[in-house]
Amino acid sequence: MSRPNLANVERRGELRASTNAPGRVLHGPGYGLWADCVIRDMSQSGAKIELSHVHRLPARFVLVDFQGGVAIEVILKWRRGDLAGLSFEQRHGLKDTTDARFIGAREVWVALYPQYASRA
Repeated sequence: MSRPNLANVERRGELRASTNAPGRVLHGPGYGLWADCVIRDMSQSGAKIELSHVHRLPARFVLVDFQGGVAIEVILKWRRGDLAGLSFEQRHGLKDTTDARFIGAREVWVALYPQYASRA
């Protein structure tokens, strides 16, 4: 009797939708360090992003989802090459944010993706 291939077994509690959406990783003092990324898939509780393996990711950082108009505080769960798995902690809407921590993220969102900001 053959064993199931454990590499192909789904271990997440919920399905993720494929997105291929633009994003940005923010971290460091005042979120002054950043890197653009692609959000490959997303669920209510996490996401998989793609960004150069050269960019080091801390254990906790902020992911800006330009299409969704949100800044999400995340925990890095795994990293393999250019891919990273994230768990979501808290979402912050960028449309009307008054939280000083996310004003810079809002400004980037409006400047780079006005088509998303105008729909929000």
